[in-house]
Amino acid sequence: MKIRHNKKRNTAFLYESLIKELTKAILRNDIKTKNKVLGLIKESFCKESELKKELKLYNMLLESKDLNKEFASRLLIEVKRDFDNLDRKEVFNSQTQLIKKINETFSKEVFANFISNYRDIATVGQFLQSSELDARKRLLIEDKVVGLVTAKKEDLNESQIKHIDKLTYKTFIDKFNSTYKNTLKEEQKKLLTNFIISFSDNGLGLKSFMNEELGRLKKEMTSLIKADNVSEVYKQKGQKVLSKLDAFSCTPINEQMVQDVFYIQDLVGEITKNG
Repeated sequence: MKIRHNKKRNTAFLYESLIKELTKAILRNDIKTKNKVLGLIKESFCKESELKKELKLYNMLLESKDLNKEFASRLLIEVKRDFDNLDRKEVFNSQTQLIKKINETFSKEVFANFISNYRDIATVGQFLQSSELDARKRLLIEDKVVGLVTAKKEDLNESQIKHIDKLTYKTFIDKFNSTYKNTLKEEQKKLLTNFIISFSDNGLGLKSFMNEELGRLKKEMTSLIKADNVSEVYKQKGQKVLSKLDAFSCTPINEQMVQDVFYIQDLVGEITKNG
């Protein structure tokens, strides 16, 4: 049974969309956008705000795993009670203001950011906003949320992968490539695309791409520092970059590593371009 869900009225979705926008700005070294996103997050989710209180309730369910069913059922009751006791008018007005500011400051494309656990966020949102549903629909949603909070942690990634919407995936990647086709180098787009979707294949695509890209960057950098017109200072700096690239080969891939490789791609590309 399909139950309608307005994602823009889901506080956890709004927050995660901004976090994704912040991540993109950091990876692109877009300080202006980064500061705007941070300012909006701090303004909308400050400590005493109703959105902050509501986000905490979302996360209480989204982050709970491996609970027994009895405790899970009690948790759902208490979280739902706290949700209903929030100033619902204030929450609605705050969401409206936030949506308006996102549209005016950035664009509606923020709402198209790919959220890896969107289905879970939507399910929790449907449960918390289920007061107006009939009894059968409420029970179906409650059962789904109980399944989320009782799921074992080791099964989480597999569960997420099975529920990927391939059409949503393709739409997101197409929009990503269209948005950044004129601002990023081809290898940077490939790096970020593989990083963004890495959860879907347990990181296999990212690992494969990174293995080839590190080899390419080492080859390029070695060639650059051996050139006759390169000063000793730049050779020393180039050696440091090579040492960093060598260290990556025995380091698990994480966000910091992706960010470092992103900047090295930019460095190699600019040096090559300017001779």
